[in-house]
Amino acid sequence: MVPEMKYVRVGKSGLKLLDKDEALPILKYAFRPRDKHLGCRVVDTYSNGHSEAILGAAIKHHDIPRSKLVVMSKCFQVNRVGLSRKHVLDAVDRSVERPGTYIEEITKALNDVIESGNVRYIGASFAHEFQMLQNVARRDGWHGFISRQGMYNLLYREEEREMNPYCNASGVGLFPWSPLAAGVLTHPWTDRSDPREQKDPFLQMLFRSGKASADEGIIGRVEEPAKKKGFFIAQIAQAWLMSKGGMPIWIELTADEISYLEELYVPKMPFPF
Repeated sequence: MVPEMKYVRVGKSGLKLLDKDEALPILKYAFRPRDKHLGCRVVDTYSNGHSEAILGAAIKHHDIPRSKLVVMSKCFQVNRVGLSRKHVLDAVDRSVERPGTYIEEITKALNDVIESGNVRYIGASFAHEFQMLQNVARRDGWHGFISRQGMYNLLYREEEREMNPYCNASGVGLFPWSPLAAGVLTHPWTDRSDPREQKDPFLQMLFRSGKASADEGIIGRVEEPAKKKGFFIAQIAQAWLMSKGGMPIWIELTADEISYLEELYVPKMPFPF
């Protein structure tokens, strides 16, 4: 029997998560309105707004209750270039339409979109000014970020230096980006059969460079509990991530297993975002 889906709060906020013709059946299957144990309720939209448009079509076509979904979008590089007040407000307006310092200016604009009712919560992705933005919001009584998305996985743990501790201490939820290290944490180290292994420069730069010998040992250690517990390598890598404060998963690792997976890690250069 599949266990009932568990929901967790994002940080200390009130938010809890859990070709077009080809996309609609997938979204219908993902929602599964009659199955309380399975299905997706959170949608992260990208692709210059095209994914938002497809999501909107799916909501209408399959009569999915909009109130049952959490739709996460982004501005700046995705919706409209720039983070001035105009760009933020324009980006939000277009995000809402599709589915159905600047430090003070950015923070005030983000506060305004929440006050407008178009957005419920805000989060940040790779913002190196993250703490400054939070401090300004707190100082002026504005809405702050409830979540942050940064690259974090067993092969890249630089977020543990400062950002993760800060977010944990201040009640900000963490949404890891590239939780499976661009797919490297889905198969044995010597497996290069995935086309992405040959085509993705990001993967090559971070995880297949000549300085990645420690990564090979880490993946070897991930394979051990995977075989022992009867799971895929990717599932164990995700289970480790959940143990660090991510969203829930049904696989649990012991403290000894977590330490064993972490032991070989060698610090890397911070990712330039």
